[in-house]
Amino acid sequence: MILRIPDYYDEFRCIAGDCSDSCCVGWELDIDEKSYNAYKEVKGDFGNRLRSVMVDGSDETGECNTFRLNGERCPFLNEKNLCDIYINLGEHSLCKVCTEYPRFTVEYGDVREKSMALSCEAVGGLIFGRTDRLRFIEREVPDEEISEGGEAFFIEEIEYIRDKSIEILQDREHGAGDRIRRFMSFAAAAQNIINEGAESGCIDRIKGLRADCKEAGRGDAEPLIAEVLYLLEGLEVLGSEWSEAFSQLQESFTPELIGEFEAYREKDNLLTIWYEHILVYFVFRYFTKAVYDCDVISRAKFAFLGFFVILGLAALRYRQNGGFFCIDDMIWAAKAYSKEVEHSEGNIAYLLEEFLYSEELSTENITGCIADILR
Repeated sequence: MILRIPDYYDEFRCIAGDCSDSCCVGWELDIDEKSYNAYKEVKGDFGNRLRSVMVDGSDETGECNTFRLNGERCPFLNEKNLCDIYINLGEHSLCKVCTEYPRFTVEYGDVREKSMALSCEAVGGLIFGRTDRLRFIEREVPDEEISEGGEAFFIEEIEYIRDKSIEILQDREHGAGDRIRRFMSFAAAAQNIINEGAESGCIDRIKGLRADCKEAGRGDAEPLIAEVLYLLEGLEVLGSEWSEAFSQLQESFTPELIGEFEAYREKDNLLTIWYEHILVYFVFRYFTKAVYDCDVISRAKFAFLGFFVILGLAALRYRQNGGFFCIDDMIWAAKAYSKEVEHSEGNIAYLLEEFLYSEELSTENITGCIADILR
């Protein structure tokens, strides 16, 4: 079996009590069946404490087993923001979601791809704390059972589209706006070839596509921003932090706000590298899911949307800081969006569906607007 991971994957270390935004706060904590049954057998006072806050999903919610939260906090997150389950029972006793987070997995064929979520500030530090290009590595690992989500199609083609998209986005001979235009145009052209349906010879045609973009007409950024805000308003809200950030974004997200931040970016090339990292992150994490529905272009739009909203949040933070911006602000902006969108399959599905009908988020309009607002 092939395992693909980002090159920073093995560098990750949970910063536990030093985290300013614990993953044990604000989210419902699902307990897998194996851990749930093990917790029911723990003896003594700690076992009684476990069982006093365990909720059987089949009895009360019809969904997952959970812990009853203490306000917004996991009931086992102590005053030092450390885990009492870890302290009392050891790391092996953590339930699956606590062991895996911030890792996410995509599986197809004989491939397992693992990435790490920007909702974790330690991951944000790994990504934004570097200036070299993000790389992805492959390892041959012992065969394990793959929990496939269905029959996979166009695997070679979609892997190539993903890898070529990353190459385009990391081509530092071009400006940020031009890279996004070329990326979106390439993804749209590749989608057209896939839509024709014949797998025979498809990969050769996709490899023959030029990674460029015809000169785009200028787009009007205001309708694009209005459409983005409209889509965000339809999300299931997962936390108060997002509610506050989105409210501020609704008031301030304008072409002028982006213009202020772009003027600052001209003086700080690090921001261009961070733009690159954000887009590459979304492309690696989501593109190969298209082997199950053959929808590459919606995932390209999803990557663009993630970048664009994070750009808006970053620009907002820049203005609020009075013209100051640092890596902590970038981590905050990426984390705020990721927590709201990437941890809800419903929110992801909603956005992917909306992309099918949104004229403002057509490839042509995105490339036109980017040509106008990003240097």
